[in-house]
This record gives sequence, structure tokens and C-alpha cells, in this order.
Amino acid sequence: MDRSEQLIADSLSKHAADAPTDDHLLAGVHARLRRRRTSRAVGAVVVAAAAVATAIVATHTLTSGLRTDPQISRPGPPAAGWRWESYKTVQVQVPTRWTQYISGPAPCTTFANSAVPSIGRLSGWLSKSWYTCQYAVLPLNKRQPYLWFDDVQAPGIKHYDGGWTEETRLVGGTKISVLTNDDTLRRRIVDSARPITGTDYYGCTPTLPEPHGAGFKANERFTSAGVCEYWRGTLVAGTDLAAGPASAFARRVNDSPEGPPPARATGCGNINQRTFVVTLHTGAASYPVWITSDYCSVDGTFATDDGTTQRRADGITVDLVQRGVHKPHQPSDMFDPPRAITPPAR
Repeated sequence: MDRSEQLIADSLSKHAADAPTDDHLLAGVHARLRRRRTSRAVGAVVVAAAAVATAIVATHTLTSGLRTDPQISRPGPPAAGWRWESYKTVQVQVPTRWTQYISGPAPCTTFANSAVPSIGRLSGWLSKSWYTCQYAVLPLNKRQPYLWFDDVQAPGIKHYDGGWTEETRLVGGTKISVLTNDDTLRRRIVDSARPITGTDYYGCTPTLPEPHGAGFKANERFTSAGVCEYWRGTLVAGTDLAAGPASAFARRVNDSPEGPPPARATGCGNINQRTFVVTLHTGAASYPVWITSDYCSVDGTFATDDGTTQRRADGITVDLVQRGVHKPHQPSDMFDPPRAITPPAR
């Protein structure tokens, strides 16, 4: 053995005692394997968690982007030569020449002018399962085009003699019926119907809001007003007032004496009691005023409330808003509810 080989042998002998036994070597190998597997498992969990988190974020982002929450909107102006009509939860466009309003059951327009198309609203004080009108459709010589709200007619299309057709559709939970001898006009009216999801074109909500607001100043210059009529808390109709009538209404309300609502006459039912919300507009701000048309008041005054002050207005003040669709005693209001009624023929 040469010198180099001897040095190697001496070195190996010197460290032989420090070398691990077979059992120790095997245990070390197993420990390293366990550490390696644990590291892989932890890494896999971290990767999986990251993947899940990424998926959750991606899904949330995707669903957030696709979500279509209901939009509370106010419809735009009607088409030229048309106007919006509202009732309960629906609004519909009709030609401006349709100017006759009827409160009662379709199709009886006995007291109306048969030459003028009508807008009808079923009176709320009569049960929809009973009628004072026994006709399914009026005779040709008395028939007129109409839009009728909340009639008992079932949704669908009915064809009558003389080329007349009536279409009934459920929109926003309220039925509308359109009768014409012009199919194009009928479809245009029916297709214009929209549910009232926020306010109608005139700013009316489907249900009567509670009085609120900061009041208005008598010297404000009002450019217009929206008029919303309610019966027992439900929207009956909406319209607007021009600057002149709006300003006149504001002046008369402001000049009315302050005081709580007037007492009602004993035993007076007054099924025609209505509440109007008149929203006065200046162009920069709006001021709502509540006024109740109740002819049972003992002193002939009408309660008003602008959110801060209660007053008692006179009949002239009420008449400024009870125009057009809001005018009381429409033609078929003249039927007598207590008289014998017949089952519907619709």
C-alpha cells in the first residue's frame, strides 16, 4: 500500500465511529420522505386554496357583471299627438283626441258621447264580479273606441261584428282592455303599456305616500305641477298642470287658514272621497302638497298638508286640480249602485 492509499484508509477508520448505523440510515430516509410528502401536500393545499379563491373571485365578478337589478325609472315623454294615462300599477299611451273619461264598468257608455273615444276606469266601490252593464259589447250605433282599466274581461282577444276587436292584457298586475275597429291603432296602444316600477310619467307612485316635505314659499315661481289622484290609497290617475294653474293652486293653498282636517258629517259615506298629491315644480326644486277632496266635511273645506303645515282650503282650490281625468261626476258615475245589478256578460 502506497502512502496515498494509507492516508485514505486512516481517514476512513477515523470517521467510522461517527457513521450512522443501518437502522439510523433507514430512519433518516423515512424522515426525509415524510418531510418531502408533507411539503408537497402543503403546496397542493395552497395551490388548491388559491385556485378556489380565484374561482370565487372570478365567479363573483362574473355574476356581479351579469346582475340586472330592477331599475326604478320614470318613462319619457309620450309620442307626438299622444299622452300617458295611468291607473294603479300600469301606464299606457293614447291619442290626445281620446278625451272622454268614464268611471264605471265596460262597455256601458250610455251617458257618454259615442263620437268621442273614451278612457274608462272600473269604479272601485263595485265588486268586479257584479255589473250594472249587461252587454258584452254595445250595438254598432252606440259603440266607440276605448281604453278600459281593470275591467273584468279575461286577458285575450275578442272579435265582434263590424270589424271591431277588443284586446285585454295584464300589465304590472293590472288589466287593460282596448276596443277599436283599427287593428294597427289597437296594437300600438296595447304595446305602449308599461308597469309603473317607480313613478309614472307625472311622478305618481302606485300607492299614496305619506305627507312629507319642507313646505313651499308663496313667492316661488312654479313652472308646472304633477297631479296624482288616489282612492283608498291606490293610484287612480295622473296628469300635469301648466304654470298658470300650478301657481294659482299654490297661492290659494298658502292663503288658506291653518288648521287640522275638518270634521266629517255624521253618516256621510262619500264613496267619491279622493286624495290628490300635487307636486309643484320650480325647475330647481319640487314641493308636494296633499289635498283631500271630501264633500262630507262639515264646513265645506278641504284638508291640505305640505309636510309641515296643515290647512283648510276652499272648493275653488280643489277645482284647480279636479280637471280632465280628475273631474268628478264623469258620465257613467250617474249610474245608481244600489239599484238591481246583473251578472257580467263580458
